[in-house]
Amino acid sequence: MGTSHKVAPAIQEYLEDVKSQVAEVKDPSGNSIRIPNYPDLYDAAGKLDTTENPIRFMNIIHSLLGRARNIGSETISFNEKGPEYNLKFPEDHRMHGSMGDEWYWIGCHLNVTDNNNNKGKLSILDTMQKIRSMGTDTQAKHGWTEEQVCVTCNIATITTIMDDGETKNYYRRRTNEQWPLKAGQSSFSSEGEPFSFKVGPDSFTGSNNVLPLKLFVDDGDNMQINIIFRHTDNLNLETSFFRQGVPIPGGNGGTGITPLPRPGIYYSWPQVTVTGTVSVGGRTYKVNSGTGWIDHQLMMPSILDSKGKPDPLLYARTSKNHPYDGWLWQYYNLENGTSFTGAGFLQGEIPTDNIIKMVYGYFLEPNKQKGWDAVYIMGDQLLEDPQTFPSICDYQKSKPVTIPIQRRYDKLTNLLNWELLFHPISGHATPWYRDGSFNNPDQSFCAEFPADFVSQTKHHPNGVGYLESVGFEKGDEHRSYALGVLKGFVLGETE
Repeated sequence: MGTSHKVAPAIQEYLEDVKSQVAEVKDPSGNSIRIPNYPDLYDAAGKLDTTENPIRFMNIIHSLLGRARNIGSETISFNEKGPEYNLKFPEDHRMHGSMGDEWYWIGCHLNVTDNNNNKGKLSILDTMQKIRSMGTDTQAKHGWTEEQVCVTCNIATITTIMDDGETKNYYRRRTNEQWPLKAGQSSFSSEGEPFSFKVGPDSFTGSNNVLPLKLFVDDGDNMQINIIFRHTDNLNLETSFFRQGVPIPGGNGGTGITPLPRPGIYYSWPQVTVTGTVSVGGRTYKVNSGTGWIDHQLMMPSILDSKGKPDPLLYARTSKNHPYDGWLWQYYNLENGTSFTGAGFLQGEIPTDNIIKMVYGYFLEPNKQKGWDAVYIMGDQLLEDPQTFPSICDYQKSKPVTIPIQRRYDKLTNLLNWELLFHPISGHATPWYRDGSFNNPDQSFCAEFPADFVSQTKHHPNGVGYLESVGFEKGDEHRSYALGVLKGFVLGETE
């Protein structure tokens, strides 16, 4: 382990800077906006050098700052013509230490044989993340590096289903959260170096073009992952990813840039192949075949609105009048080498018809240039089969969270030019296992279910993918619990 530094004064100094900048934003009545529960966050920051779990405190403080949590970090700015940031590859295939919330996300579906020669299938969800604990000015004042001020984590889950149809299991990696200023160990490569992101004993490592990418997870006798991702033969290495984000008008795919109020970078590798071994639940599995999907996302919530102006409704969604604020996301790798992905957003109450429209998505098909043709798609997604989970996964008495774990899609297509996707996508997604829940580092609830996609049209085949649900936990309930953690209440208690 590294050296532990005193950080409380620096984080409190940074919070005062954030408070001042937020106060410059006026609410609709012309009053200065205040950060909700700011005194509690400031007091908790003062305990960072004495609490037993400073990383948990820092993650919660960061989360409860809401859209102000990236103030002081570098960001992607916009002018009247658009973003003032030009993506460059392979230079942007890396973590951006001076910028805010960023992560790599991997999902894969594998055909495996265990050490007893039993066959089955296995899925892996892994997400390696970083946040910044302070702004660049505070960092420079104390002479700390980007790697030191970044708080990182790696989350992994595994689902196994053997061919006997009876043996089904779901496993979570034990907590792996690191903060080098608090004796943690994490590192990431710089521009021009072969890709690397390491969190404690876990790592993503690759080339300047990322692929081939090795995922290594070492959770002792609980979980071991040692797999390699490669691009398929019908794609070139340099064009095996596609740019998401804002769609190019009349063009192929997106710009790779996400807009205000969450400016950032977003691109993905669909249909990557997977080899290697996985050990979990007392068994070791050899990967015989399988596909994966890799996301690189750098999204930095901003205090600006979509037009680049200070948002007078900055904290409006923390009220009981707006209980839910999240999204539904999914991807699918289809059997013929095509893929699709998309998201719908949950803001306010859950619709009574259980339809949350997919307002963002792409259908992907390999082209003759050995890259991707990406068509923007939208449509209906119907939520089915609601199931209830404890909001703190290992504490059954915590507040319940209800998530529909199946989804049905109806006529996903390009609404502006239907000829871009001549045959709309319709189908039904069913999870492999009836649990995909885990807690994020700020203790918020999240769920990722590996799923089978069954197409309802002959023009598109079946496939496999992941169903992501975020924000189905009521915001005020999570805030109450998170503040209780900062105040030292025992698990499950609130004020």
